[in-house]
Amino acid sequence: MKATSYILVAALTFIGFLIVFAPVSPVWSMVRDDVSKAVPELNVLSLSGSIWSGKGEVQFRQFPPSQVTWTISPFDLFGRTGRINITGVGEGHSLNAEAVITFTEGHIEIFEGKFNNIYISSISEPYGLTFSGDLSINDISLTAKKDGITDAHGTARWSGGRIFVAGKTQPLDLPPLDGKLSFEKQFLILDVTFQQLSVLRISLNKHGWAAIAIKGRFFDIANLARPDGTDPDETILLLEEKIL
Repeated sequence: MKATSYILVAALTFIGFLIVFAPVSPVWSMVRDDVSKAVPELNVLSLSGSIWSGKGEVQFRQFPPSQVTWTISPFDLFGRTGRINITGVGEGHSLNAEAVITFTEGHIEIFEGKFNNIYISSISEPYGLTFSGDLSINDISLTAKKDGITDAHGTARWSGGRIFVAGKTQPLDLPPLDGKLSFEKQFLILDVTFQQLSVLRISLNKHGWAAIAIKGRFFDIANLARPDGTDPDETILLLEEKIL
């Protein structure tokens, strides 16, 4: 009986050792295909460490690569909850996130970051726009289930500067702008304001289609002629594009 107990304890200790120090590479090889199907434009360039604490280099689309580090608390898993801390640093950007994942949903409790004009322009250049200035995001919180996002809130601020439009010789000069993130009627919404007055509204649905409603006030703050008879709060232009 004692021998059996010793063998059982040794086996459990060995299994525990494997769980705690499990290298991330073999685990990634098991889920790589599923992740590629879910996010085909995500490229994992390198991984090292364990599933509980590691680092890697990842890149999404044409954006600059990020050096990512993460930690997962294994003790939370006994309560069927995984708590993850992630940081990412790369050319023109830095971010920090804390998330909780259960069997039914994922919740990003904190998502904060800063992005300079190089990073912002890498996103906007395919759409004919190049930005100066920096963007900061604060207190972003997202909740998602298998069928998509169910809640979101947070704030953002662009420091202001120039926007260069492809084919136009004269750039647009804009003041600092604020953003407020929300989730309404199955749409992820970013309301952009100047001095708490609406400038434009960006909405994104679960199929990846974005709509940008540009208000008359945008023309005013950009020193552009607003169409005659229009109101500052009126939507003057509505642009739609599939971005995801």
